[in-house]
Amino acid sequence: MATRSTAKKTETKGRRGNITPEAREKGAISKSQRGIFNKYIRALQGRAAEKNREKIAEIDAILTRGSHVRKTPVFKGARRIGTQESEVALLPSDRAKLMAQRVRLVASLTRKAPDELRKQFLAILPEYAARNELTREILLSVGVPPEDLAAAGL
Repeated sequence: MATRSTAKKTETKGRRGNITPEAREKGAISKSQRGIFNKYIRALQGRAAEKNREKIAEIDAILTRGSHVRKTPVFKGARRIGTQESEVALLPSDRAKLMAQRVRLVASLTRKAPDELRKQFLAILPEYAARNELTREILLSVGVPPEDLAAAGL
């Protein structure tokens, strides 16, 4: 009897289970879509994108204050003896340069992912979002750009 039970165990040990080929295919597609989704969001939220977000926040703060910290010369009599940091009002040209820099930084946030990866992401997004019940608000909160949602029809 001991040989029968061991023989039975070895027969069932290597079996795959009762998963249908359709279920396997569906699982593979789901895994592939999840991988594309994660890879695209990581590409958007990489280290460079985080630094650009910080720079955008700094620019916003400077524009809101209307002034920035700048090194100004310190004189003693008629002789320059060094520099100090002072809060200086923004000149119109400074404001314009900061606004232009902000526009470039915002534009660079969506250009960090390769075009091919973006195409793949846009192709899978509607089905992936529907299957996982991901609303527009959820997708925005995890970092999907509004332009991508519009392009995907969400």
